[in-house]
Amino acid sequence: MALIQHCRIDGGNFGDDINLQLWSRLFPDLSKLTGQILFYGVGTLLDGRHDAAARKVVLGTGLGGNLAGPPDANWDFRWVRGPGTAREFGIPGELALGDSAILWPELLPGHDRTGPVGLIPHHATWDGFDWASVASKAGMLAISPRQTPGAVIAQMRTCSRILAESLHGAICADAMGIPWAACILAHRFNEFKWRDWLATVNRPYAPLAMNVPLVRSITRTKSMANRLARLIRYQRSTRRPALRPVAAATAQDVARVAAALDAYGRCTRNFFCSDSSDVARQKQRMLLRCEEFARDYKLQFTP
Repeated sequence: MALIQHCRIDGGNFGDDINLQLWSRLFPDLSKLTGQILFYGVGTLLDGRHDAAARKVVLGTGLGGNLAGPPDANWDFRWVRGPGTAREFGIPGELALGDSAILWPELLPGHDRTGPVGLIPHHATWDGFDWASVASKAGMLAISPRQTPGAVIAQMRTCSRILAESLHGAICADAMGIPWAACILAHRFNEFKWRDWLATVNRPYAPLAMNVPLVRSITRTKSMANRLARLIRYQRSTRRPALRPVAAATAQDVARVAAALDAYGRCTRNFFCSDSSDVARQKQRMLLRCEEFARDYKLQFTP
């Protein structure tokens, strides 16, 4: 098949793994393009390090805050994740349509309006601590992003609301009509990509931010490095250096985070979906771009 650029995370990450189900369903004969193009779909896949000699087709991905890199004539931008990515590449703003994960046919409306709040950490945050225990203390359901896309979606449907550090947790909730809010649990929360996508659904950037990171353990060397990163505010333009851990979490730290999550989750006004007309318009424009892509590359298209 065409070389689908997929961020392969050891242990899995459902947002990136949507690529494995989405594109072959929309374009059943995508394999015809074997060896001809690099295909960029769901995820933060653009980082400025791209083969100038290769044909590169973009259907919805974006930058993570890095520079776009030197332009070349082999880019074929059908659309990108948001206006920040469009500006970096110097392409028209009308190509900033949003994240292509919303085209995944499994994202149908329907959820338990009486269920708990679902907490979906970033995949690396999930690995660093027992978030199932923290969520339980906060009266929430922890949803592991390490599961398959289908398993994550099934758990999300049992929830009344979603609190997401995982960007695709929010994107999928929005597409399914589950009220959601963003949260920052650790330093790796990427503000650039969140702002990039939120601009496409006319939604403000207003995440709940924790003031203490939770990790099971940390080496002395890593603690010292994180202290320095805090001091110089390393990656402050896209990340949260103040949340780099310098010590293992204490019981008091866990209690503080759980209490903050609990208080926030109890306020239903904190959770809402983007305007459905914005999401519908976004999706329709993407489908038109998919249709054009299929026609230009002589592929089948099955929306």
